[in-house]
Amino acid sequence: MKKRLIARVTGRLSVKIAFIAMAMGIALWSNAVSAATGGWQFSWSDEFNGPVVDSTVWGYEIGYVRNNEAQYYSNRIENSRIDNGNLLIQALLDNWNGHQITSASRTTRGKKSWQYGRFEMRGKIDVRSGSWPAWWWLPNSGGWPRGGEIDMMEFYQGICLFNVMDGNGRWTSPTRTVSSLGGDRWATEFHVWTFEWDSTKIDLSLDGTLINHYVLANADGTGPNGTNPFRHPGYMIVNQAIGGSSGGDWTNTAFPVNLRVDWIRVHTWTNSTSYTLTVNGGAGSGPYVAGTKASITAKMPPAAGQVFDTWVINAGNPVIDNVNAASATMTMPAADVTVTATYRTGGMSVAPRRALCPAIKGISIDNQTVIYDINGKKITIVNKGPYRLPAGVYIVAQKSRAPDVSVIQR
Repeated sequence: MKKRLIARVTGRLSVKIAFIAMAMGIALWSNAVSAATGGWQFSWSDEFNGPVVDSTVWGYEIGYVRNNEAQYYSNRIENSRIDNGNLLIQALLDNWNGHQITSASRTTRGKKSWQYGRFEMRGKIDVRSGSWPAWWWLPNSGGWPRGGEIDMMEFYQGICLFNVMDGNGRWTSPTRTVSSLGGDRWATEFHVWTFEWDSTKIDLSLDGTLINHYVLANADGTGPNGTNPFRHPGYMIVNQAIGGSSGGDWTNTAFPVNLRVDWIRVHTWTNSTSYTLTVNGGAGSGPYVAGTKASITAKMPPAAGQVFDTWVINAGNPVIDNVNAASATMTMPAADVTVTATYRTGGMSVAPRRALCPAIKGISIDNQTVIYDINGKKITIVNKGPYRLPAGVYIVAQKSRAPDVSVIQR
């Protein structure tokens, strides 16, 4: 894991810089506060970090369940398990007990259900021919189709679908082709699918981009006993299907076919005071109450050969658990926050970024030892005589927060 670029200056340089900054009337950090009523509060998550899948939350579908699919859903560890901090659902061409293909469908039915909230899943899907993964919602009662269906993540035959089906079986189904999203490179990355649901709307998004905005009133009267199917609680399903009525031809696809889920997180709406989180270049934007956990996840790097670098905090003073992780958790302060995902081209990145305090960037450093810690490698420079900090570096005194180059007292 890449460590952030840090310049440690020995002696009392940080104290000097802080003093000079105050003398010059420069604010090293400021918080914008724009309180509003109502925001997201962290409620529940499964991080899939334990030794086994939590059986108090996740059950199984068993057998040949729907859509003339080729796979037999089993409850075997070979088909679903925790693997490297992910829920791994694996379709196998293994001829187990006379079933040519086996896979798994994990469901919270009868164990855990929700009505309204913000639901996020970070996962990586297999987009080869025959693969049909899904993360979706069904009602606790009312049956199908009367109880409705929401497909937060679904893929088959080169297309990602974002479906809402009302109780009359009427679909609202915007799609995105994998080729339009980035093709094979897109398929090698983890992505975040988001489902926001309240009494007025359903919003389905991919990597922070809204794809399907569904007005709940469109489903009025289509549910059980003339109700709206989306004003009732329901449960989640995560499954990896193969072939069938929509999955496509799997016969030339090399198995296994994998669906990986890094985490699933749920926030619920509260009328408490909230503040705005803006995530540039990623998913997670929205109103959150102070003190709650929020997910920030970078989008796929914009160009081939690039990798995620770090989160830059542009406004506010949030606590981010790992600024060098493309998927991080932050604690929302009582202030608006803006963070930006940054990228680099392979290897180490030592190029300075824009100056946080440009008026300080010409301070002289006389006879100081500067130690750069770059990805764990120490580079020491002893300055014999006047030295001026290069334009573009970040300068932060003591407890101020900023990424990249920090000048701190040793």
